[in-house]
Amino acid sequence: MAVEVIVIGGGYVGLHSAYRLHEIGYRVKVYAGDLGRAASWGNAGIIHQGSITAVPEVMGLLKLIRLTLRRDSYISIRPSFALREIGPRGWLTRYVSEVRAGRIAAKARVLQRLLLESRGLWLEVIKREGLDAELNESGSIEVFVGREDFEHESEFRRKESAELGYRVEVLDGDRCREIEPLLSRQVVGGLFYPDDLWINPQKTIYSFADALRRKGVEVVERFVESVKLEDGRAQVLTKDGKESPDVVLVSAGAWTRHVLRSAGVRVPVVAGRGYLAVTEPSQYRISRPVICADQRTIVGQTKAGEFRISSYFELSSPEAPPDNSKFERMRRWSVPVLPVLSDLKFKITWVGSRPCTPDGLPVVGKIRGTENLYVAAGHCRLGATLSAATGKLVAEMVEGREPEILRELSPDRFS
Repeated sequence: MAVEVIVIGGGYVGLHSAYRLHEIGYRVKVYAGDLGRAASWGNAGIIHQGSITAVPEVMGLLKLIRLTLRRDSYISIRPSFALREIGPRGWLTRYVSEVRAGRIAAKARVLQRLLLESRGLWLEVIKREGLDAELNESGSIEVFVGREDFEHESEFRRKESAELGYRVEVLDGDRCREIEPLLSRQVVGGLFYPDDLWINPQKTIYSFADALRRKGVEVVERFVESVKLEDGRAQVLTKDGKESPDVVLVSAGAWTRHVLRSAGVRVPVVAGRGYLAVTEPSQYRISRPVICADQRTIVGQTKAGEFRISSYFELSSPEAPPDNSKFERMRRWSVPVLPVLSDLKFKITWVGSRPCTPDGLPVVGKIRGTENLYVAAGHCRLGATLSAATGKLVAEMVEGREPEILRELSPDRFS
């Protein structure tokens, strides 16, 4: 009889994990929750080669506080979150401590090992399974309105790309407008990432779930109530009763902390919420996603012509109501780069919760003291980018292999 795995979470990390486990012979069931609610549905869609930080790296607590107090900052913290997470063992305290420890470069090397592998694995799944992903292989362009920021970032990326092995080209403003004619005259320069991919997250998540169903994976759009440990073995409780699979993988995004807490396990994963606004279709086209570097907005475009504008890193409860003023603010930040966005109506506005750890690395590993409980979460802003490589890593882990990188990602590091 095939070994049974239950995957809790239907985002890209959970679906890629289910895909790889099914490939090697496991019988897999995914409790996917609401596919249209999770962060994977509303993310920016870039499989990015230069994303070497999963959470914004802020040099010190005072700077973090100043940024969050600025109304025009893309980083914000809800007061209730700050009060809850500022204590000695709180998420914010750990976050600031990690930055001060000077581990940014070391973490970048860990993430880049996953980044470089993930691109090829994504292409393999999209093409082999015929996913309706609206795949765009034209790279991405990060553009700057401020010259000082452009000069600083371009020099940093030249050095970093040589060390970490990804490709980036530095362009002046005229060259940026040659490859993207909709860019404004205010753009002084940009960084072109030729190996980046773009997918339409809204379509890809449903298409991926359907592909898994065709292969025999049971994908259920329901939530798990809790996970309980009995004699070291994890059991899954749903409204229909209790299930006792051979393996339980918790990949529940920003709800991972809540799910694991029900099993008596503490992993510091919190919600770093992102905002998305989707416009009505436009006849004007961009050839690739545009990252507006000055305020960290990302603009992609669907095959139907809708622009998808995403931004913000808002530390908050996943259930908190959205700040609706932020949708228009994202447009205002993007218009100096892409004036075409100024008059388009929004047809969808959405907020979703990215799962973030305080040290900026995902948490992937077996829960110590259990026989069958695993976790793969905490990818924050790199969920889509890192998910394919994470799925492969999960399959190797469940098979009993221990790739070296698991030591860096282990949940034990938070003990």
